[in-house]
Amino acid sequence: MEPIQELSQTPNFPIHDIVGETRNPFREIYECTKCHQYWWIRVKGTGDPRSTYPEYYEQTAELIDDQRSELIRYPSVESLLSYGGLNYPYSFFTEVLEKIAVTEKDSLKQIFLERTQNLPSSAKLALRTWFQKEFPKEFLDEKTKGFPYKANLLHSMREGESILVTEWITLDQFVILSVYDEAYTLTAFHLNEKKILWSRPVKRPFLEGMSIPYLFYQSGHLCYYQGFQKGSEYDSKLNRPNELLLFDLNGKLEISIPLAFRCYDVLSTEERDVSEYRVVHNFSFTIIEEILYLPHGNEIYIYDLKSKNQIHTLKTPNGDAFTGKTFITETGIILFHTLKGVFAINNEYEIVFHYRSKFHPVLIDLNLNFYYYYAIIDNIQTGEQKRFSKTQDSGINIPFELASLPIEFKDKILIPFVWDKSYLLDGKLNIIKEFEFTCTDTLGPHSFSVTKSPILVVEDKLVFTNDYHSIVMIDELGNVLSHFPIQSEVLQLFSFDGKHTVVVLSCYDEYSDENQIDLILLSQNGEQLLRKLFPGPEGLSANFNGFIIFAQQNLIYSYDMFQEIELTKSPK
Repeated sequence: MEPIQELSQTPNFPIHDIVGETRNPFREIYECTKCHQYWWIRVKGTGDPRSTYPEYYEQTAELIDDQRSELIRYPSVESLLSYGGLNYPYSFFTEVLEKIAVTEKDSLKQIFLERTQNLPSSAKLALRTWFQKEFPKEFLDEKTKGFPYKANLLHSMREGESILVTEWITLDQFVILSVYDEAYTLTAFHLNEKKILWSRPVKRPFLEGMSIPYLFYQSGHLCYYQGFQKGSEYDSKLNRPNELLLFDLNGKLEISIPLAFRCYDVLSTEERDVSEYRVVHNFSFTIIEEILYLPHGNEIYIYDLKSKNQIHTLKTPNGDAFTGKTFITETGIILFHTLKGVFAINNEYEIVFHYRSKFHPVLIDLNLNFYYYYAIIDNIQTGEQKRFSKTQDSGINIPFELASLPIEFKDKILIPFVWDKSYLLDGKLNIIKEFEFTCTDTLGPHSFSVTKSPILVVEDKLVFTNDYHSIVMIDELGNVLSHFPIQSEVLQLFSFDGKHTVVVLSCYDEYSDENQIDLILLSQNGEQLLRKLFPGPEGLSANFNGFIIFAQQNLIYSYDMFQEIELTKSPK
């Protein structure tokens, strides 16, 4: 160790007392000419961490193990893939790639094109720099069209036009929302015929509030939220959509409705011991047999979509806002959920039942169980209450907190908690099974009003996703079918056919400086069938047959996931 003398200079320490006579095949790596062992010798600044500059420089020497020595001694693509994920000096990969490229240039090119993932960041960055230098035209082509490179170009939008989102409306038709020079357009496209079917101008979508879908298919209609209403001078996440547009599948505007949704804070001081701070809203609606049930202030607007007319206005009991959730029983009774309770009407629009809680439940299930943030469940039909908590060694009882919405699943209920624990309950709310894992926190005060759903029901399976932690699949008996770690955020979780699961992860990868995502396709038993990088997540969607649509700048591509799986199993 040596004190700092001059900030602009790094001292040179002797190394012969460590390794004797040496060769220096790579920067910071030294080979003993007698025993042929490799040492990693480096100099770095140290001292008080509060100091702006280092107080001392220190020399460290590390004997490199046999595995890492293989790549140093015999640089090749095979040793790069086998040992490249181990720890080396940062500049090592730039130097070793130059040696490998002399004899295995095509193999290195293929690694870059296939985005091989079992390499460290410095190796990926060195590969990208090398590829750009050696194959400038191909690098530009790949950057322009995006990845994977086996994707098929479907359509080119205007130069400078950006694609925000795509949504499937039939097996072979999807709709694109794009923006060009601040003008927004919906464009329907045919997958097989590769042609535009119709195009409609729209206003700016709802982008100024909570992150919710603003273009989606529901009950045979293409739905679109446009514009926004300011909810607070200080908090943009309290903003609300301004207008709802419903289109038929031929692009004809069926109805345009000014909105009066609710979105507000629930403070922990108002619901002490029941709820923490969170944001509640009712950005939803129900369509049943062409009848639209839409929240509007403390009322429910009911529209007949066949006649395009409003047929009734229903005031909610106690003035609570309707959540948008509507159910019709076998006897014809219509049940509505509000932000604090439930009520039911008959065919004459007369209220035949209503219940109001003092607090805001996070969920009301089909059995009219009310779930609250601090793991409290009220059954309003029996009057019973269930609480879940943890007793410490000191005897203190600490209530559990819900990580996300409980899931109704095969006459059972799955409740995820924030303390790496989940319970599977029977219909009487008794614990059937405990799990030592959970999902992403989307309800707590530190979730920042995340609106995604981290748990998915697929046939008789449940898929848990936990950001930066894990993906887990269980069956209806609670048996774990698959469990594997992840190191990034889960952006989307969905099934395109009710059997296979798609998990979309954020991906910051040195192979590219463009926005991209890591897509994983899981089988019914949790096996990873496919894992690929795509541009996105803007414009990404999948149809029932497993075709992925994605966008790169103004270009739209398709990718057949199942064809790729078959090619992987039976390569030509």
